[in-house]
Amino acid sequence: MAAGARSVFSAPYEPYLFDVTYIPPQAETFEKLLNEKGDTIAALILEPLVQGAGGMKMYSAETLKNLASLCKQHGVLLIADEVMTGFGRTGTFFACEQASIAPDLMCLSKGLTGGFLPMGLTLASQTIYGSFYAPDRARTFFHSSSFTGNALSCAAALASLKLWEEEPVLERIQAIEQSHQKAAEIFRKDKYVQDVRVKGSILALDISTPEAGYLSNLGTVLTPFYLENGVLLRPLGNCVYVLPPYCITHEELERIYNVIRRSLDYIRHAGSQQNDGSQRARLSGPAHC
Repeated sequence: MAAGARSVFSAPYEPYLFDVTYIPPQAETFEKLLNEKGDTIAALILEPLVQGAGGMKMYSAETLKNLASLCKQHGVLLIADEVMTGFGRTGTFFACEQASIAPDLMCLSKGLTGGFLPMGLTLASQTIYGSFYAPDRARTFFHSSSFTGNALSCAAALASLKLWEEEPVLERIQAIEQSHQKAAEIFRKDKYVQDVRVKGSILALDISTPEAGYLSNLGTVLTPFYLENGVLLRPLGNCVYVLPPYCITHEELERIYNVIRRSLDYIRHAGSQQNDGSQRARLSGPAHC
C-alpha cells in the first residue's frame, strides 16, 4: 500500500506508510532523481507499458527500456508489476518483452489462471534468488503463505498455460487490437471523448467531465447503463476501458463499442436536461434504449 499512490483507499493508513517518491513514466525525471539521491533509492516499481488502476495510462516501450537501463547503471532494482499486463494483455506474453528487458522481480497473478482462481507468483533474478539460497537456514526467505502451492489454483494455471501452447492466442489478441483500433478512430471523432488509446487487447478512453479521475461519479452512472444493456464494464471514474477475454468474437466486440457509443449519448442527453432546467435526468440509473 505504501508503494502505491496515495488516495482515498490508503488515507486511513497514512500514519503507517513509509515514504515513497512518485514519478511519471519519464526517463528524464527518473535520471534526475537518481542523480539527486540515488544512494537512497532501493528499487523502481512500475506497471510496464500500462498503468491499470491509475486510469489505463500508457507509455512507450522505449521509455520502459530507458528506465530499465537507468536502473542498471545506478544499481537500482527494477520491479515489474505484470499482474494486469502479463499473459498477453499488451500484445506480447509479457509487456517487458516489448522493451527487451528482464526485470529483477516480476509480479504475476490474474492471467496466470485465466482469472478463474486466485493465484500469485513472483519471479526473481538468479542474483536475488541466490542471496537466499544457502546451507545456513537463517538466510531462508521464510515469508511464505499457507496457500503456497494450492493444488486447485495450480491446476487452473497449468490448464491456462496449456492453452497458450495449443491455441493461437496471440493471433486472437492481434485481431482484438485491430478491432480496437478501428473503434478508436470512431471514438476520437466524438468531442465528448478524450485521449483514446489502444495497447494489445486494451481499449481505453476518457470522457470529458469537470470531475475527472477515479472518484468521478460517471462510473456509478455508466455501470448500471452497461449492465442494463447486457455489457459488463467497470469504468475507472471517467475512464471507460475494455479488457475482453481472448475468446471474444468480432460481433461481441462491436456490441460493446455500440453500447459505449450509446452511453455517451445517454450522459450527454442527461446533462443537457439538467443544464437547461427542463425535466431532470435520473443519473443514478440505467437508460432504456
